Amino acid sequence: MDIFKRLEELNFPNGEYVVAGGTMFAHGMREAHDLDILVTPKLYEKLLKSGWVMCVCEQCTKTNRFMLNKGDVDILPDFTFGGYTGDVDWLINNPDIIQGYPFMNLVEFAKLKKELGRPKDIEDIKLIEQYLKSA
Repeated sequence: MDIFKRLEELNFPNGEYVVAGGTMFAHGMREAHDLDILVTPKLYEKLLKSGWVMCVCEQCTKTNRFMLNKGDVDILPDFTFGGYTGDVDWLINNPDIIQGYPFMNLVEFAKLKKELGRPKDIEDIKLIEQYLKSA
């Protein structure tokens, strides 16, 4: 997936979103298969009214997550996973800008990965730590 092309197609307004899932791809650490984008309440409502579909998967239903979906893009109105809660305003206003697009701050992204603690997250943390040491 070419996330930069997809972001260009989405053409979301600056200052109203930050890419979370796709951050490691943007930093050149691994491939991305989809995009997870954290958005402001204003952009969320606009997308909901314009035909984005509310996810009703078991996980979203069980956790009361109000994620929107369209193809390979998931829209998140908040960023709470397990014991990690990201400050939406801070995350949107403090991104890593790569090729003109806002990606979740890599140090903050690592905090999320540590909280999730799945085998793939542990591998991602190793990649992030190596990346940050070489930066």
